[in-house]
Amino acid sequence: MPAISSLRSQRLLELRPENEQQYIAFRLRLAWFIVPIESIYRVISLDKHIPKLTFSGQNVAIIDLGKILFGQGQLKASSIPQLFVNGAVVASKPSLIVVRSQNEDLVGILSNSQPALQKIAQDQLVPLPATYSQRWKVDFIKSMTLPAKDIPSLFAIDCDRLIASVLKK
Repeated sequence: MPAISSLRSQRLLELRPENEQQYIAFRLRLAWFIVPIESIYRVISLDKHIPKLTFSGQNVAIIDLGKILFGQGQLKASSIPQLFVNGAVVASKPSLIVVRSQNEDLVGILSNSQPALQKIAQDQLVPLPATYSQRWKVDFIKSMTLPAKDIPSLFAIDCDRLIASVLKK
């Protein structure tokens, strides 16, 4: 009898709703960042130029968040961690990721990679260590994932805080 109940409990465990949330992962220069999928307004693949965006008659601010966080330094391709999704490397093709706040304000973030869908359990997110918060001096990144096989650390962006800080300037 214990073997049957063990199988039943495994099946019930598989049916239980998972505590995972969907995020869009993208690279900004040296590191990978994530944004909740519900905060994504639009993703635009960039070929030659950055488009001018308007929403409800207002210009949408476009920021180079990688430059803000990491400065102008030159990058070596070998120092950039790769992100694998379903066994494939996420391409390094520039994109514009337009995010929205709960107030429906929009900001475009220039990305160094195509966005990739990631499912992340809430218990995988840990508070951002003080060493990162001292180096970056930002209040819109509060948590991150720890690196695992084929997945580098992913830094979670709070879109409401990011947009509020961009629109204040």
